[in-house]
Amino acid sequence: MAEEQSAILEAITTFGADLKVKLLEHLKQRQPIVQRWVKDMYQYRNQYEESIKTNKSKVFVGYTRAKTDSWTAQMTDMLFPSDDKNYGISPTPMPEIANIAKQPDTDDPNLRNQISNARAIMQQAKESAEAMEKLIDDQLLECDYAAEARLCLHYAAVLGTGILRAPVVDVVESKAWKQDSLGNWVGEIVNKTIPTARLVLPWDFVPDMTAPTLKDCQFVFERSHVTKKQLQALAKNPYYLKDSVLELCELDGGDTRTASNDMDGYVDTLRTLSGLETQSKDNRYELWTYHGGIPLNVLSGANELLGEDNKLNIPDDEESRAANLEIEGVIVMAGNGKILSVNLNPLDTAEFPYSVYTCEPDVCCLFGFGIPYLCRDAQEILNTAWRGMIDNGILGIGPQAVVNSSVLTPVDGNWELAPYKLWKTNDRATANAQFEAQRAFGIFDIGSRQQELANIIQLSKSFMDEESGLPMIAQGEQGQVTPTLGGMSMLMNAANAVRRRQVKEWDDSVTKPLIRRFYEYNMNMSEDASIKGDMQVVARGTSALLVKETQTAQIVDIFQKFGQHPQLMYAFDWYDGAKTLMQSMSMGTQTMLIPREEYEQKLQEIQEAQAQQPQDPEILKVQMQMQIAQQKQQHEMQLEQMRMQSQLQIEQMKVQIKEKELEIKMLEVQMNQQSQQARLNLDKALSTAKLTTDLQLQTGKQAIDLEKFKTEVALKNMPVANPTGNYGLDR
Repeated sequence: MAEEQSAILEAITTFGADLKVKLLEHLKQRQPIVQRWVKDMYQYRNQYEESIKTNKSKVFVGYTRAKTDSWTAQMTDMLFPSDDKNYGISPTPMPEIANIAKQPDTDDPNLRNQISNARAIMQQAKESAEAMEKLIDDQLLECDYAAEARLCLHYAAVLGTGILRAPVVDVVESKAWKQDSLGNWVGEIVNKTIPTARLVLPWDFVPDMTAPTLKDCQFVFERSHVTKKQLQALAKNPYYLKDSVLELCELDGGDTRTASNDMDGYVDTLRTLSGLETQSKDNRYELWTYHGGIPLNVLSGANELLGEDNKLNIPDDEESRAANLEIEGVIVMAGNGKILSVNLNPLDTAEFPYSVYTCEPDVCCLFGFGIPYLCRDAQEILNTAWRGMIDNGILGIGPQAVVNSSVLTPVDGNWELAPYKLWKTNDRATANAQFEAQRAFGIFDIGSRQQELANIIQLSKSFMDEESGLPMIAQGEQGQVTPTLGGMSMLMNAANAVRRRQVKEWDDSVTKPLIRRFYEYNMNMSEDASIKGDMQVVARGTSALLVKETQTAQIVDIFQKFGQHPQLMYAFDWYDGAKTLMQSMSMGTQTMLIPREEYEQKLQEIQEAQAQQPQDPEILKVQMQMQIAQQKQQHEMQLEQMRMQSQLQIEQMKVQIKEKELEIKMLEVQMNQQSQQARLNLDKALSTAKLTTDLQLQTGKQAIDLEKFKTEVALKNMPVANPTGNYGLDR
């Protein structure tokens, strides 16, 4: 028996050591992200890091903090309005039943029974969904889910990642007052188990760093701290290993710290920014909760150490034991690797009880980017320009004075400039001293660069608006636009385009999975059969993103146009319309509107009373007048449509005439171009012929001249038969 007990403890201890090695490895991989968080937090707190030192101005423009808080406020207002919630639960009945329930009433008894049964099933499913939604509303209200979600959005804005864990089973104490046998009121402490949602700090969350999303993670670690009193209380928990807890209580809290500078460095930075001491004096015990695969031999060993009433439901066949299968479970261990609790996943699924939201997702990592990271470069440019403006303004207060100390000496021995100050020359030669004294002082003014630096500041602020996705129009500053309701509403809706995407990501990453886990918890744990059924979670966070002024005007317009329309008035649910109108006007629907059941009952009573009473001639007259007015309105609408169609046809004919005129002009242009081209071709041909003729004439003339020249040369070279025959002719 002792050997078997030793083997069980050895298997659990070995797995705890393996988990510690795995934790340290992924802490190391997370280190670059933690360093980025440090920079983000310094930037959000409007402080420079200690490594940045300068002898000049150290001012910091808190523009990043304003952008970050504005983003958080907008997301909070959209996701958690005071008069509505961002989710709903609807039944998912079989399509065949839903189709039968939609059929109209019939005289066929068999079909009538089917329709009646289908409608009863649909009504029961609807009531169960409403009861489940009401229960989840109460559970979220009791655990203050909205406050935890607001903190989650805050960390998503600052560090890029917000994490919620739900449902977390907590045991809460409440005092119930009852009357005893003597009629006196006596308070009784009652413990009850409730599901809650709570924030997980990003630096206490270590997922599988090789996975890009939570669904791809093989495991998740979460850190928590407990006091010695709280740790001793865990020994009484039936799901904890009592001996391991008591052994841990004998150690000091510092001995349970994870040997990593990863989180301690970041937490110490936060404490330093707040003016607090570092964690070295924190004597709490560090615990880690592991969600992931657990070998079957570890689960079997833990089963042997647990009580009979708390045994784990694990496979017990030979094949599973031989393969040592891994089953999704939960382990609580200390930072030194000692395992304190082993359990199965309470949701009976492989889904982790975490919801992770990122302000700007990273495709390679689960952790995202926050507003400070997105606008870091622009913030540094803004700080540099602002510091330069301050330094330039200080230097430009007065001129720089240069004194030649070899020529002049202050009478009082103080070299600082002052009014009516006396100076004496060092040269005794009067003329030379006067000349040198005039050149002994040099006054130099420092040029102002305020305008250039102001332009850089404005550019950097514009860059921050674009990079952060928070333009000034989205923060309430109107700018140079027409101050009309429609114009402002269009601008605000356009400015909220990016926010719609982010709200949709919140619905997909947080609202749907979190509410679905609460639904699964209630289906497994609740004893109330009236809330159970096949249901689906509907997220409607984007319904609050339309500008309320526009929404109010549109709803009022629908009431006016279709409230008395003979055909379309029955296509609207006017009670829901009134409820939405109250919400868009930020008025409480609980106090302004009566419940739907009471409204429908009053409406039915009015209809029955009208059906029983004879028609008053005045009422008939009014109804006829209303019908005539409606027919007149329809006739006017038809005439208006005909007029618009005629006008449209006339405009179309005008367009066709314009097109024909344009075609004629195009033909004229083409004909002119062809005529000009023909004229150019003719001129070119004539010019070519003329040049050819001139060239031929010139060539012929040159040939004649050449022949003439040759003849003259031949005559001159011809010998004379009697050279003396011509003597005396010149006389």
